[in-house]
Amino acid sequence: MPLNDVSDVTHKLTAVEQELILTVQELTDTYEEISAIHRFSETLGAEIKTEVLCDKIASEVRDTLEVSTVSIMLLDMESGDLITTAYQGHSSDESRAYRLKPGQGLPWHVINTRKSLIVCDVRMHPAHISSPHTTTSLMAAPLFTKDKILGVIVASDKLNKSEFFSNELKLLTTIANQASIAIENSNLYANLENLFVGIVRSFAAALDAKSAWTAGHSERVTTYSVAIGEELGVEKAFLEDIRNCGLLHDVGKIGIPERILDKREGITTNEYSTIRQHTLKGAQILEHIDTFKTIIPGIKHHHERWDGLGSPEGLKGDTIPLIARILAVADSYDAITSNRPYRKKRDKKEAVEEIKRCSGSQFDPRIVHAFLNAVDKQLI
Repeated sequence: MPLNDVSDVTHKLTAVEQELILTVQELTDTYEEISAIHRFSETLGAEIKTEVLCDKIASEVRDTLEVSTVSIMLLDMESGDLITTAYQGHSSDESRAYRLKPGQGLPWHVINTRKSLIVCDVRMHPAHISSPHTTTSLMAAPLFTKDKILGVIVASDKLNKSEFFSNELKLLTTIANQASIAIENSNLYANLENLFVGIVRSFAAALDAKSAWTAGHSERVTTYSVAIGEELGVEKAFLEDIRNCGLLHDVGKIGIPERILDKREGITTNEYSTIRQHTLKGAQILEHIDTFKTIIPGIKHHHERWDGLGSPEGLKGDTIPLIARILAVADSYDAITSNRPYRKKRDKKEAVEEIKRCSGSQFDPRIVHAFLNAVDKQLI
């Protein structure tokens, strides 16, 4: 083969090799992007609390893009400021408390233009102001839905000190688009949750208004129950269940005539039986509302006893739901320290002694221990 032909073949093989290298790199980058987007999809679908969601997004972005810091700043509807909702990077109180007035800094520039950008040297950008989030360079993408601005996500200063590339900006923009939908959904959930809390409090107010003797009972039982739950170290979600259950634990009394609730003389066996039915009535009232399903066991079983002699099912020991065991102590304490038509209230010291006396018979000893710790700390 002539030398020129060999040279041409070698040149073509080299060109093909380079093309293959570029293709492999593009495929590798695409695979990494798809993998990252898949991870984000799992993260976004598993969380409904806005702050927790944003914190997870920031953590994933920092690991994926290998940057020093990632911040998510969301628009505060009351002040109009951008507020740092999530921050991953070097620990700094200033970084986590950082906020921007409307129009200030690169984050607002990104929001106003609704365009993602790369800035290699932030000091050279006309919109730059000093920020604890960024030292030298950044990528930023706006967070918005079809008709609503939510905020901005900013990834700053690559760990290897290199510049940001367009494929990384494309990935951040894709993540921001997905995150925007998830954040908006979490905001909608928060609004529904606030509506739910309002309904719960309305139920409690309606119950307390039914009788002068029960006024404030639900709120006090809620306070005591939450204090006990905190002493037990229960998770935040369970603490919210305790709060809602405390407010609604006696909702079944709505179906009990006032003449029985307000009766000054001793009640008859039949009347006592009617009152005992309030736990079942309460569970029945709420059983068709999905939001209440986790608190129904507390409503239904807060008059069970540790020794198995309670109602409505005579459950014993740990077979009684934890939420019900907590409510039982809080409810009894408030009953002892409150006036009733048929007796006067007892003082706090006497009530505490009564709770201690009934530990192991009426009440779970572990719950009583937590109750006493809360009393010592003056939380009850």
